Amino acid sequence: MRERRTDDEFRLLDNRRRANSLKVERHSKEFKTGENKRRIEALRTERQNEEFRAQDNERRAEALRIERQNEEFRAQENERRAEALKIERQNEEFRAQENKRRAEALRIERQNEEFRAQENERRLKSLKAKREEEDYKDEERRGNALRMHNTRDKYRNNFDAMKSNYESKIKEGPTHICSCCGGLWFAYSIREYTVEMLAKKGLKKEFIDTVCYLKHEIIELCATCRKDIISNKIPNLALSNGLAFYEIRDCLKILTELEERLISPRIPFMVIRTLGFSKQFGLKGNLVNVPMNVDTNVSILPRSFSDTYTIQLKLMRQMKNKNAFMYETIRPKVVHTAVKYLVEQELYKDE
Repeated sequence: MRERRTDDEFRLLDNRRRANSLKVERHSKEFKTGENKRRIEALRTERQNEEFRAQDNERRAEALRIERQNEEFRAQENERRAEALKIERQNEEFRAQENKRRAEALRIERQNEEFRAQENERRLKSLKAKREEEDYKDEERRGNALRMHNTRDKYRNNFDAMKSNYESKIKEGPTHICSCCGGLWFAYSIREYTVEMLAKKGLKKEFIDTVCYLKHEIIELCATCRKDIISNKIPNLALSNGLAFYEIRDCLKILTELEERLISPRIPFMVIRTLGFSKQFGLKGNLVNVPMNVDTNVSILPRSFSDTYTIQLKLMRQMKNKNAFMYETIRPKVVHTAVKYLVEQELYKDE
């Protein structure tokens, strides 16, 4: 048989006979299914060879290119591809991957200036043609109006949220105390440290104990103090520089304004008052400090009195004035108790 197939005429006749026989046999669905499976399996085995796979892909591409020169075939294939893609895009995962792939491919292509210019021109012409239709123009106007409305609502909502957040924070007030200067700060202005964290930045423990006047396990520092401390400097407003307030005793807390002036070495003729609804404070009056002799003031008070004994007292700016600067009922017992405590304090003695 092999020798006879060397004859071209015999081989041609044999091929025709085989083709006709196969054509008749393929009328049977069972035979056709089995043959298709056999062909697929044989092709799968052959395509494991990279050289064969490359040649097969090239042959298929060339055959498809020739077939697509036929307009009818090209139209049918495009329709078939569109239908297959439509079915596949019903899968959300496939659709997301394809959109990402298309966006990446378009981004790479738009790096070419010529392609970008052509695409912009094509988009412009397409949009210009669509806008000639009144329905499309009306739809575009409605879309633009809706987008602008949503954008304004977004910014308005953001502003309202920011405003309410700001007002709530203001109502809470600054509640965090800097361990160095003792100032009140909001939470976003404070950073928390430990002694170990500051030591890792090259600061000595003696220096840390000096600048951190308020002793807590967690050290809270404001931006100004933090900048100086990290630079191994003592901040100007550090409480350790002698700026710490003395603890106010109970005998001084209960004094009225006029009683405070009786025991004060200096009388400031000004008053701190609230300014309206905002709860801020302001000074009212001239900045005048009058030196006083406490011994003279106290000696004027009666020597014998009980805890309930009171005196009506007027404080005049000048003796020639008719109206008093302050007029209150004072408690001599409270004044004497406060003076007894103050005369033992070094700060009071210096004044």
